[in-house]
Amino acid sequence: MDTKSEFDPVEEVYNQRLRGPFFISTTDGERTHFHNGCWVTQCSHEPPQMLVCFPKEMEGAEIVSRSRKFALSMTAEEQEPLMDHFFAGNQDIESMGEDEFIFKETGCPILKNSQAYFDCEVSRIIDNRDFLLVIGDVLSAGILDRSKRSLTVNHLMEREGGVPSDAVVPLIGFDNKK
Repeated sequence: MDTKSEFDPVEEVYNQRLRGPFFISTTDGERTHFHNGCWVTQCSHEPPQMLVCFPKEMEGAEIVSRSRKFALSMTAEEQEPLMDHFFAGNQDIESMGEDEFIFKETGCPILKNSQAYFDCEVSRIIDNRDFLLVIGDVLSAGILDRSKRSLTVNHLMEREGGVPSDAVVPLIGFDNKK
């Protein structure tokens, strides 16, 4: 499910770690990009900051560089059908359902039925080979439903049938509705 993973000499080891449930969004007002990622971590308490990787081959890297904002939604177990829909190639707001999203300070789409979210303004971008390491100041964060459990990448990969071999990796974003 990772981009270029077949070229990664340590992919087998990566696959053994528990990988997070993040649905990553960025928008510049004209274009929006989503990707599902596990390259996310807290990187500061004071101020609260999150670090996320944007693969350069994805349009999201260009969008986050222009807009300097992103949001992270922690997908919940019951959102498995939505993630399957996403990886089938339905990777814009209209296809996923406008009622699936909320918007906070940055205007980046947040999955409203997720477990929790972070809405971030970019503090720093580090160009690191095939990824941009993007550090964001957390403008707002919230637990949307304490009873929900996270949907991990591991679950999607290990379930019966795994991730479909024809899963669509979202390299390009989409135009926003006017």
